[in-house]
This record gives sequence, structure tokens and C-alpha cells, in this order.
Amino acid sequence: MPAKLPLAVDLDGTLINTDLFTRAMLRFFGAAPWNVFVMLAWLTRGRAYAKQRLTLLYPVDAAALPYNAPFVVWLREERAAGRVIALATAFDQRGADAVAAHLGVFDHVFASDGRTNLKSAKKADRLRRAFPRGFVYAGNERADLKVWATAKAAIIVNASPALECEAARRFEVERVFPRDERA
Repeated sequence: MPAKLPLAVDLDGTLINTDLFTRAMLRFFGAAPWNVFVMLAWLTRGRAYAKQRLTLLYPVDAAALPYNAPFVVWLREERAAGRVIALATAFDQRGADAVAAHLGVFDHVFASDGRTNLKSAKKADRLRRAFPRGFVYAGNERADLKVWATAKAAIIVNASPALECEAARRFEVERVFPRDERA
């Protein structure tokens, strides 16, 4: 049996049941309301820069994150079977590295670097260059449509029913992890 294609996994909303940029912004604004103006200044330099600044102020505590448990169990099974797995996120590299180190299932980590916000088409391009023979992508939001369009197959995790239907109509779907409405 041929080896499975490498699997690239999104972080926010897919691997974890939260958004790290939003959480960090809420902490930042809660610390001092005038930080809204600091954030606006950072955003003039780009979202990747703002994410990097927030990650420096609020390092990710990977052990405390709300992971999508069934999905993580499956990732561990895939890794044990020899599948190459990459974390591919628009969040900052430091936070992504912390998550990857904590879980121990990722062979590669692709993330925003303070200059490039690795989201949507930029993520698709980076993954295409990293895996020229093809890859499978696990995601959960509309921005992932551009990544699924370049992938050989989609894994749909925690997506809305409408997005799940659209992805199934447009792409080969390897697997679906439905949204847990109790969460």
C-alpha cells in the first residue's frame, strides 16, 4: 500500500477550539484600554507583525489550550502509522512551535513570521512548495478553501454545515470531524 500524502493541519479552530490571536488581543486590551491604539499601530505594519508582538507579550501555554481531542487522537494514529504531519497556521511561529513541541506529532511547522501572514493563498503556496508531490489539508474556515483548492484532498474539522457541504462539493474529502455543538 502506498504511503499517504503528507497532512498539513490548521491550528485555530481545527487543532484547537479557539483562536490564539483573538485570545491574545483580548488579554492585551484587558490589560489597558489604550492598548487599542497600540494594536492599531502594530496593524499598520501587518497582521503578522501584530501576532508576533502579542506572542512576545503573551507566550502560548500549549498545555492549557482547548485541543480538539478526537482530532488529536486521530493525528497520533496517523503519525504512528508513518504519515508526515505539518502544522500550518497563520498564527506566529513562536506559538506554533510551542504547540508542536507540546503535542509531539508534527514533522514540520509553517507559521507567520512577523512579516508574512501565512493565511489562505500564502499558506497554500507555502505548502505547495514544501510538498511538491501533493498534500492533504485539515481546516475549518472559508479562508481554507484556497488551501483545499491546491491540496489533493481535504479534511474538514469543526466547520459549519454550509462550509462542510461546499468543501464536499468542490474537493475530494478524506475525512470529516464534525463540529461538536456541545462544546
